[in-house]
Amino acid sequence: MSVRLVIWIASGALVAAGLAACGDEPPVAKVGKGGDPATSRSAAELPIVAEPAAPKVDENAALAARVVAALRRDSAVGKLGIDVVNADSAVTLFGTASTAGDRERAARVAAGVDGVRSVLNNLVIVSGS
Repeated sequence: MSVRLVIWIASGALVAAGLAACGDEPPVAKVGKGGDPATSRSAAELPIVAEPAAPKVDENAALAARVVAALRRDSAVGKLGIDVVNADSAVTLFGTASTAGDRERAARVAAGVDGVRSVLNNLVIVSGS
């Protein structure tokens, strides 16, 4: 069989499939009382349309946001410039702390957030930060 014949047959099949799909839209149904009994259907007879899927939540970002919120609520470390990165419940703290005590307190606060498995404390002590 020649290549042209195969292409011609395939093109014809695509055109036929496209034409067959024309006019396949379902009729608009009237719900409720009244109207044409041939097109009137109850709500139970209407097709079920699936709900759109909810957007997927980035669990890493969500846990990092919870850690940031916990740090901000803490009176001792809430005003420090601390960034949080999370990868599979392993939280890393970046930024500065005024004292070694603030640095350790930030790590304890982060470790206390539900879902945190480990904390890598990369806070740098900078006097007056």
